[in-house]
Amino acid sequence: MPNDPFYSKEWPTEAEPYRHLEPYLQCWLQPERMFAGKRILDIGAGECVYTRLIAEKYHPKEIVALEQFRERMIPTLRVNQNEALKFIAGDCLDLPFLDCSFDLVWGNGILCDLYPFDRAVLEIRRVLKKDGRYVGWEPNPFNPVILYRYLFKPRSHKQHLFSPHRMRHIFEKHGFQVTIRYFYAKFPVLRDRFLSTCTGIIAEKQ
Repeated sequence: MPNDPFYSKEWPTEAEPYRHLEPYLQCWLQPERMFAGKRILDIGAGECVYTRLIAEKYHPKEIVALEQFRERMIPTLRVNQNEALKFIAGDCLDLPFLDCSFDLVWGNGILCDLYPFDRAVLEIRRVLKKDGRYVGWEPNPFNPVILYRYLFKPRSHKQHLFSPHRMRHIFEKHGFQVTIRYFYAKFPVLRDRFLSTCTGIIAEKQ
């Protein structure tokens, strides 16, 4: 996403709050079991809101925030006091890590920004350990409000809405076993394909 004006027009000056995001994990994952004791990579971490939440609440062994625009991470870097939380500027399509470095890769709405998508999945697979997992969520393209925002609201020129079926196909093509879940954080009991706002994906490296 180099020189993408959607992401670089205004840099944050203060670390953003993150506790309000906890329902986005609790309503479809068991985050305590998923993250505790793991070495985690947060790709496309942005302002590091999910990175901070996972680091502070779910006790990973280490979590690394990776973001192409380092300016987005600087406010969080300045206030961070958690030794398990690290920061690195880098490209999601060319991850600056050795093979088999992480137990889990986390993504917060980042897959729809990555092109070519196959290359992103191959990089995720490369840095995961055996039986490692990709876990993340994307906007649900079947939800009419999400579709409207995609069509008519400002967005990155590289952003695409991936159907869950396409995400599943590409992950499976590259050797993952995939689970797809629909959810709506404000109404946790809602699992409807068309009314849920989010698509959760758990892809386990085989």
